[in-house]
Amino acid sequence: MLFVWDDKCNTGIEEIDRDHKGLVDLINDLYEAMQDGTGGALLLPIFSALKHYTETHFDREERFMVDCDAPDQARHLQEHRQMMARLADLESRHRRGEAAISLQTLTFLRDWLKNHICVVDRAMAAQLQEKNPT
Repeated sequence: MLFVWDDKCNTGIEEIDRDHKGLVDLINDLYEAMQDGTGGALLLPIFSALKHYTETHFDREERFMVDCDAPDQARHLQEHRQMMARLADLESRHRRGEAAISLQTLTFLRDWLKNHICVVDRAMAAQLQEKNPT
C-alpha cells in the first residue's frame, strides 16, 4: 500500500473525507497494479477517474470555501489548478509513450496527497469549522 489513511488526514467534513478516501483507494489500486506488472494498462482509466475526482471534489471543496468565506482561498484554488495541470501533463506524457510515467505519477500523487489533504485541507477545514461551528 502506497498511502495509508489515518486520522491525521480527516478534515471532519464528511463529504470531503469521503472524497479523499476515494482518491487514496484509487492511488493504492494503481500502486498494487504496478506491483503485479499491470500498472501501465491501468493508467488511462486511472487518469480518467482522477480527472473526474478533481472536477467533482475540487468543485465541492471550493463551494465550502466560498460559502464560509475561508481565508487563503486564492492559494488553495491555485493548488487545485496546479494538480489538474500536472495530471493533464502526466496523462499527455503517458499517451506519448514516455517510460516510467507510472512511477512519476505515483510519486507525485503520494506527495501531493500527503501535503494537500493532510496539511492544506485540514487547515482549511479547521478554518471553516471555526467560522461556522456546528
